[in-house]
Amino acid sequence: METFYRTMLAYIRQFPLLEKTILLITKFFPLITFMIYPCVCLYLLWSGNPLLIETIWKPLAAFSVVTLFRKIVNRPRPYDAMDIQPLIGHKHGESFPSRHTVSAFIIALVCLPVNLYLGVFALIVASMMSLCRILAGVHYISDVLVSVIIALLFYFI
Repeated sequence: METFYRTMLAYIRQFPLLEKTILLITKFFPLITFMIYPCVCLYLLWSGNPLLIETIWKPLAAFSVVTLFRKIVNRPRPYDAMDIQPLIGHKHGESFPSRHTVSAFIIALVCLPVNLYLGVFALIVASMMSLCRILAGVHYISDVLVSVIIALLFYFI
C-alpha cells in the first residue's frame, strides 16, 4: 500500500495543475455540500414538505455514529502509518471511516427525492471530493468505500 501512495503522490506532484485541482476540490467541495444542505432544509421547512424530518435525522444520525466510531477505532491516516507526505496537512488519526465522505454522500442522497438534479449534482460533488481525499493521501480507499456504504445504509433505513 505504501508503494501505491508513494507512486500516486509522486505522479500527482509532477503535474502542478493536477495537484492544484486536487487541493482545490479537497478544500472547497465540502463547502458546496454544506451550503446545499441548509438550503434544502430551509426549502423543505418553508414548503411544509414531510421530507424535512428524514432530511434532518438521517445525516445527523450518520454523522453522529461515524464520529463515535472514528473515536473508538482511531485508525491512523496513511501518512501516519506510512512514510509519505500528503498533499495537504491534516490532523492525525481517526481516518476510518471518512466523515467528509459520509456527510457528503448522505446529504446528496437526501437531496435526491427533493430535487433529482440537485441530488445528482451533490452526488458528483461527493464522489469527486471523496476521490480527492484519497489522492491527497489523507484517507485509505477503504475509508472512503466504507463511508459510502454507511451513507447508503443510513439513507435506506
